Amino acid sequence: MSNKMPRFNFWPIYSLFALAYLIALFFTLPVAVMAGLKVMPILLLLALLVHSPERPLWLWPAVIFSAAGDLLLALPIEQGFVFGLAAFLVAQLCYGFGFWRDRAPLSGQTKSRFLFVAGISAALAAVILPASGGLLIAVSLYLCAIAFMALGAARYNTGNATVFVGALLFVLSDSVIAINKFLWPFSASSWVIMVTYYAAQGLMVTGVLRHCRRVTG
Repeated sequence: MSNKMPRFNFWPIYSLFALAYLIALFFTLPVAVMAGLKVMPILLLLALLVHSPERPLWLWPAVIFSAAGDLLLALPIEQGFVFGLAAFLVAQLCYGFGFWRDRAPLSGQTKSRFLFVAGISAALAAVILPASGGLLIAVSLYLCAIAFMALGAARYNTGNATVFVGALLFVLSDSVIAINKFLWPFSASSWVIMVTYYAAQGLMVTGVLRHCRRVTG
């Protein structure tokens, strides 16, 4: 069985949906429209899961809670940031659980990746946590969850870097969110956050599906 992403041309369609939202950021559109555009690429990932019989069960909640997090962060609801953070925390735990469950044997490459992720995680904690104020506990829990996910990705399927690169991009995206919210707001933050986020989700999901297809094929 082929290891290519089958059934429909995923990446061109995914990229177009992502680009539609990125372009919409330059305009003042209704909140509901922006929320819908924001979540469309992640809904496409769910469609990809539907068309991929080799999908692992743990990938479903990871993507579903990511979509929920997108909506919660996009809609003007009270405590939306906290609820969105909680949804993404669950998504990170689902990803991390799956990566650790299907981990590859320990290797020199894995150890190097571990040290790299550990260093990044420690640096982020040192910079972000002192500025997180009343959200200290929530942000601390989320940092632990995303570190758990990234360390799992470092161990997952070490013969293919797609999932690990996606995990690092996810860490980068969330780091920019925290830096923009708690430390140094900057005008291009939304673009940086969403470009890295969409790339991260696409790489992780397609990387997992390709790995599962290779194992079962």
